[in-house]
Amino acid sequence: MGILFRFAEINYMENLTISQIREKYPDQWVLLGDPELSNPEINGSIISKLIRGMVLYASKDKRELAYKAVEYKGQVNKTACIYTGKISNNSLFLL
Repeated sequence: MGILFRFAEINYMENLTISQIREKYPDQWVLLGDPELSNPEINGSIISKLIRGMVLYASKDKRELAYKAVEYKGQVNKTACIYTGKISNNSLFLL
């Protein structure tokens, strides 16, 4: 019988700035509820416009975060998913 290791952190629901999110959850996928964006009407990446958001869940595993996002459907108006680590130029992420 194998041991199951879980890397996800438990539900937090803290409203933090993008700087605080990067500091508190380094190299993790973070699910944000009701993100506050600068210039939300202008197209572009969420991370470049993110001011703050309510941390709903954080994990090193992006699939687990995607499954967890379903649980928050209807509890928040909008959600956003960000990665707080460095992404190389030749990386591709699908959610």
